[in-house]
Amino acid sequence: MLQRVLLLSSLLILFTGSVFAQPSTQWSANANTAWYNSTDTEFAITTSEQIAGLSVLVAGGNDFSGKTINIMNDLDLAAHLWTPIGPDYTLPFSGTVDGNDHVISNLFIVIPGVDWTGLFGMCTNSTISNIRLDNVYLRAAGTAGALMGNCATNSTITDCHATGVDIVGTSFNVGGLVGSMMTNSNMLRCSSTGSVTGESQVGGLVGSPWDLTSITECWSGGTVSAQHLAGGLVGYCTIAFLPDRNNTLNNCYSRANVTVVNGRAGGLYGGADGNLIAANCYSTGTATGAELIGGFIGAVGGMNTTNSYWDMETSGLANGIGGWLGAESPQEITGKTTAEMKTTTMVDLLNGTQTSAPWTIDPSINDGYPILASMSVGIAPFAASPVELSVYPIPFNATVQLGSRADLLSYSIYSTTGNLIRSAELTGNSSSLDLRDLASGAYVLSVLTSKGIATERIIKQ
Repeated sequence: MLQRVLLLSSLLILFTGSVFAQPSTQWSANANTAWYNSTDTEFAITTSEQIAGLSVLVAGGNDFSGKTINIMNDLDLAAHLWTPIGPDYTLPFSGTVDGNDHVISNLFIVIPGVDWTGLFGMCTNSTISNIRLDNVYLRAAGTAGALMGNCATNSTITDCHATGVDIVGTSFNVGGLVGSMMTNSNMLRCSSTGSVTGESQVGGLVGSPWDLTSITECWSGGTVSAQHLAGGLVGYCTIAFLPDRNNTLNNCYSRANVTVVNGRAGGLYGGADGNLIAANCYSTGTATGAELIGGFIGAVGGMNTTNSYWDMETSGLANGIGGWLGAESPQEITGKTTAEMKTTTMVDLLNGTQTSAPWTIDPSINDGYPILASMSVGIAPFAASPVELSVYPIPFNATVQLGSRADLLSYSIYSTTGNLIRSAELTGNSSSLDLRDLASGAYVLSVLTSKGIATERIIKQ
């Protein structure tokens, strides 16, 4: 099982998965609620129709407080569009779900302008564990993530993973796994890989944690894009309601590449106004943008970071911190070469004085970088081949060139607010897109190939 998880950490790609058509019908119209009764406290879900029934029941006012759902089979949701379990803050999910390490695949969520989106939308006083998501297509506003929009108020997420993530949000708090975490909520041994795009406070794993949260032994990979404020693992650490309600990050890493149009981006963390405590973490990805760009974190108002690192060579950044928004304070963030990062010495540094020794290394896994040994439940490697697509130049004046070993089938261009600008069919392995009539600004280019879908952020100068 452990080997299964660790092999995945080498698959840090833009997007991967099979080619499939987006559904047009709703799961809410095809749901089965017959499995539920008001007297039992524990239920088994075995079909896609039944988990759709859970969404319908919560939307009807049943928050499932004190009740447990056990998912007993792999579930394929490709047939219909999904409505989140707990659709908004007035109708949250407050129960327990154990996925039992089953895969929920082909999750389509297309609700432009709507917040609190994911497999779950709004959760309070909830416990979610052992869920594996495979191929997630999400188009919404903000507070959006593959697993959950908002993990709030005494909620816990453990051993949950998402891969093949393709998320485009048009607002704030967008994450590969979870959009927002708040008020005594925790995440342990979780991961996300794929493409995540949003307006601001965007992260490869979590968009924004705030007011007493913890993220422990988690990782991310793929690409993260935003207009402003994004990080490879976490986008932005916001305020706390009371003193000493810190947001902690411990034994985590990111291999994601981050791009912001304006400023504030970091290989691991986009920015922290305050209340961030980070320890024993590293990042290897690039971070690009106009200002306040750091190999580890972008903009800092206040934090306390110890025993943490970034790869100076793969990131192309000599500074771990992009810039300070307030008074500077000493931080233990150290730049390393790629060769130094891929050693047992690096593992010893990360483990430090921790008796549990959470870090290990295997040269054949994760491209030789340190890995988290405790993540014993996770996602099997994809059988599908990664989508190989070259897009250049990304900042362009008139045309964009496409090239791939796979057949190019079609392309679509979306605005940063999620509106379709244009689409057309393609043929062959290369193409030149004439985009001189587009207004200056950022766009999302989605290209369908015979190997799957690739998504790239492009900028018209």
